[in-house]
Amino acid sequence: MLYGRDHDLAVIAAFVDGAADKGGGSLLVTGDAGVGKSALLHAAVARAVDGGVRVLRAAGAEFEGDLRFAGLHQILHPLLDGLADLSEQHRNALTVALGFASGQAPAQHAVTGATMALLRHASQARPLLLAIDDLPWLDRGSATVLRSLDLAATRIGMLAVTRDDHSARRGSGVTRVHELAPLDDQSAAALLADRFPALPPEVRRRLLAEALGNPLTLQELPAALDAAQRSGSAPLPHVLPLSRRLQAVFTSRVAELPPSSQHLLLLAVLDGTGDLSTLRSLLPDHVVTEALRDAQEAGLIDLDRATTRLDFRHPLIRSAVVELSTAGEQRRAHEVLARRPDGDEERCTWHLAHAAVEPDEQVAELLEQLARRARGRGDVAGAVAAFTRAAALSPDRRDRSRRAAAAAYLGTDATGNLLDVPRLLEACRPTHDADATSLTTLAAAHHLLLSGIGDVDSAYRLLIKAVDTGLSQADTPHDVLQEGLYMLAWISFFGARAELREPLERAVTRLTPRAPESLALLMSCLGDPVHTSLPDLRRLDDAVGGLAAADPVEVIRIGMAGQYVGRLKTCRPALQRLLEEGREGEHVTLTIHAMNLLSRHCYESGEWDQLAHLSEEGLRLSRRHGYHLLAQTFLHHQALLAATRGDTARAEDLAHEITRFAAPRRIQLLLTLAAEIRTRAALGRGDYEAAFLQATSVSPAGVLPHFQGPTLWLIPDLVESAILSGRHTEAEAHVAALRRAQVPAISDRLALVTHGAAAMTADDDRFVAQFERALAQPDADTWPFDLARIRLFYGERLRRDKATQAARDQLSAALTTFTQLGASPWADRARSELRASGLAAVQAGASPDTRLSPQQDEIARLAAAGMTNKQIGQRLHLSPRTVGSHLYQVFPKLGITSRAALRDALQEASKPADAGPKDTVPPQP
Repeated sequence: MLYGRDHDLAVIAAFVDGAADKGGGSLLVTGDAGVGKSALLHAAVARAVDGGVRVLRAAGAEFEGDLRFAGLHQILHPLLDGLADLSEQHRNALTVALGFASGQAPAQHAVTGATMALLRHASQARPLLLAIDDLPWLDRGSATVLRSLDLAATRIGMLAVTRDDHSARRGSGVTRVHELAPLDDQSAAALLADRFPALPPEVRRRLLAEALGNPLTLQELPAALDAAQRSGSAPLPHVLPLSRRLQAVFTSRVAELPPSSQHLLLLAVLDGTGDLSTLRSLLPDHVVTEALRDAQEAGLIDLDRATTRLDFRHPLIRSAVVELSTAGEQRRAHEVLARRPDGDEERCTWHLAHAAVEPDEQVAELLEQLARRARGRGDVAGAVAAFTRAAALSPDRRDRSRRAAAAAYLGTDATGNLLDVPRLLEACRPTHDADATSLTTLAAAHHLLLSGIGDVDSAYRLLIKAVDTGLSQADTPHDVLQEGLYMLAWISFFGARAELREPLERAVTRLTPRAPESLALLMSCLGDPVHTSLPDLRRLDDAVGGLAAADPVEVIRIGMAGQYVGRLKTCRPALQRLLEEGREGEHVTLTIHAMNLLSRHCYESGEWDQLAHLSEEGLRLSRRHGYHLLAQTFLHHQALLAATRGDTARAEDLAHEITRFAAPRRIQLLLTLAAEIRTRAALGRGDYEAAFLQATSVSPAGVLPHFQGPTLWLIPDLVESAILSGRHTEAEAHVAALRRAQVPAISDRLALVTHGAAAMTADDDRFVAQFERALAQPDADTWPFDLARIRLFYGERLRRDKATQAARDQLSAALTTFTQLGASPWADRARSELRASGLAAVQAGASPDTRLSPQQDEIARLAAAGMTNKQIGQRLHLSPRTVGSHLYQVFPKLGITSRAALRDALQEASKPADAGPKDTVPPQP
């Protein structure tokens, strides 16, 4: 009987019955340790079985964390006969993921899809209930698949229990959560009275006060008391922390078992599968039978003889079993498990590794093979763990160095905490082994640059020497050379200088067989997109099309290749999947890269609130794990957003922070990004002279520099600042350079901004046709800020050409977009232009001769913002003398005598009256 759980049982019953009746779905039960989650799960299983539902069970095991898809194997094992009825794609995904076959590692979403297909197939015969105990201890791969299952409107329900840990709730958009609270006072007293009716009142009150409604504590604490304490004739012990007290209770109960029973439980804990057939294959049948009986009578385990499964009644029981065993007993248990005749190869290897007490090359070699298989299927965390243990077990110093180097490199390249890398590098003692030396160099170079400890040139020199040496030696592993070249390409990308690019190109031509496709695409589309990307764009599109089946490292490499050439939109689904998996704790480096690429896409697509969230999350993650270089890219996103939204002070501060980091390390890419920030900030505050000087400091007008991808992002800023600062010739020269380089052919976005720039420089007879051509570009509204800037400039030209209504249409559309994005400086420009088109406010009560004309109002507001007569004239295409004449007429109308009083006077003039005309802006057509 479950006391005080009527409501909880009703919730569970409704879920089980509803899931069976084509309701499907998932329910997560949370609560403190010992609150009764497992008991509620057992009740749900019993109800499901009584209702004809087939139950598939799994339990997370602390000792299975490195075994990818171990939990999924538990759930799907009873259904494996149905694999033959699946499609070849789904069958292959599951057989490879579960270790029944070799082959290319399936992507996480492919395993999820195959799992869903197998479950749907099985549910055609009978409804299914997936019962998951100890969800936080389930291996990450299995947990990610289970949380991704869309069970709505199926005959499949998933009921999982977990301690009250928010991390267990992430990643499941359909999961409902039911929190299991402690028992109320009445129910707690009833439970204690039922289990221990002879307790005196003072003992009962003390236990109820300490248990705080926790059912497990209520049942276990009295059993820990001796007879005198339970009778009240001896004082009760002092209060101890709950976890320690319960641990002591479990330990004493396990210790009371015969040694053979304790040995069997230790085997069950270290095996982690709950499969009784495993235990029976390792021990005589009568020993297993007696040990199971003892453990069951002690209330430590539950047996399901129909499914030949053993389940511990509480996770702490497993911990107690291990705590009571000696290190020697644990090693011997691992040895026994490693010898099981039908054992899984990966499990057996790990058991051998745990059993080893001294260097053992045979076990180390098995672990290295396991690590390479894990790396091949995308399980980088598992590969690092296996390489690290293999290094520890290596008798030969060269092998130990080589394996530790592999762990260190993977630790920098894809997963883990960058702060751990120096410790791994310390294990890589110098040897004469080329493989070890190359891998150590890779790890060291990557760590130097990512962590910010070193500079571009030092990392590059370290790596180019190792690569040149490796290319000269026939026995250098091909994968080591490839990784070295990928790293060189990445370093030269950040260095952004010809002297770094040329040795890289020579090294790539020496690689046989030829360079991998993603490396070639990185060099052309990321390294020098303006001058070398066009011939490779079709190949890049093919690579993007294959990202659904690509491993996480390849997703990032292709995403990086696509960021300057307009392919982030099509890369987004793969990047988003990688990000969701990374948030579950895997692939730290790749997760940061995914956040960076998605942040850039959010900026271009106008999802600026999402950009703010992503860039802040990426910045925190980068700093937490020591990726100080990548942290600068998130500062760039934040600064660019601040500049565009009018917070120029913050933008300038962040640009200074980036420059201070990049300059001594010679990271030219970051210096270019800092210049982009300063350009945008200057444009936002109307300082077009400063904006032009900043933009041309990295991309001179009419020149498209090599190895400077961000200059493609600067196109609108450079041309706009050139025109507004009176440098029409320079603007025309830059447009001509864009056309010569065929920049519009690179991507739809670059076609939009290039045609928009051409329209800005067009003469009076051609500007309308040029602007209309720009606005007619395919999917132009995909890039709202770029499109709105073109509309704003178009509206300004139309107004000055006396096409008032057409100007208002364009300006209103631009204003709507700027307002939605929060781009306040550009919204202010659009409002000012609309006022100049005749929609300016009229000061209430003013006589006709004191009203400002639309042009006077615009000039006055620009002067109030601090612009000189020359700057105002450049902005409005007027001479400085004409501007001065207008201001001479404005001052007496506003009752002032100097420019310093303009701001307050204009604010006073714009205050609405109780009755009078108001600003009107025509709606967007």
